[in-house]
Amino acid sequence: MNVLVTIGVCVKDAEKIIEEALQSIAKQDFPQELMELIIVDDGSKDKTLSIVKNIISKIDIETKIFSHIWKGIAYSRQVIIENARGKYIVWIDADYIIPTDFIFKHVDFMEKNPSIGVACGREIIKGDTLVAILQSMTILSRTLQDSPPTLTDTGGAIYRLNTIKEVGGFDINLKGAGEDIDINNRIRKTRWKISTSTAEFIHRHRRTWKSLWDECFWWGYGAHYIYHKHNYGFCQRANLVELPPIAMIFGLKYSFRVYKAIYQKKAFLLPVQWVFKQIAWCLGFFKSHIDHHEYIPTDDNSSDGFLK
Repeated sequence: MNVLVTIGVCVKDAEKIIEEALQSIAKQDFPQELMELIIVDDGSKDKTLSIVKNIISKIDIETKIFSHIWKGIAYSRQVIIENARGKYIVWIDADYIIPTDFIFKHVDFMEKNPSIGVACGREIIKGDTLVAILQSMTILSRTLQDSPPTLTDTGGAIYRLNTIKEVGGFDINLKGAGEDIDINNRIRKTRWKISTSTAEFIHRHRRTWKSLWDECFWWGYGAHYIYHKHNYGFCQRANLVELPPIAMIFGLKYSFRVYKAIYQKKAFLLPVQWVFKQIAWCLGFFKSHIDHHEYIPTDDNSSDGFLK
């Protein structure tokens, strides 16, 4: 399988979890000479960068490290795009642990399906606190949908480098989370398809209510920018779900779906969790509005991702 894979890792203040993620990358059964690792530190204030440098000094994968003051996840991903040499890019977040066959399964799937531009991985259901367990159940509810999702998270997914470049790369002006929604919305308007491979990974979900709140607030902050960029109407079904009262209804729907699949009574706490998350999301959205964090069209919108 004569292809080169770029493994992209964006980190920020991940000193407690980054070592396991990098160790799982180093143990891949994919030929190391056909992989490169690009790590971007987005202004960590803890020991993340020193831990990263110590670990990569002990592995054989060709590695590049970039570090800058905080600019946001979209900017960091674009740094990787502009320095990648791979035919494919696999995105591994700091809170992921990947099995030894993860890269091979992803690449094999893409090689056999040339019309697919993006393929997401499958999250392994795992959690050691109530918050993490409920987050895992939320992911499970997605996989139990009657129809396959048209969008996918960037983390754990494999992208063709050409696909990303064709749509202009990641939008470096986006602050907050949501860079995956933005780029995948642009990709699905092209000839490329979005799918799911058989590659599985462990996602260590947020373990506390505080960390979950912060994450959802950040998603809401980025969503305000995306809503303006893609002209989302507020009455669209996907947007109405963000309102806490409606989130309660959908949470209840998903709780029954999950319970029927795994028979765990904790599933009936999903409506509470959904409302909690969407309150944080709405406050983040409002804060972004107050900060005037909005998409401003340019003469060449296709160049949003290119660094100056």
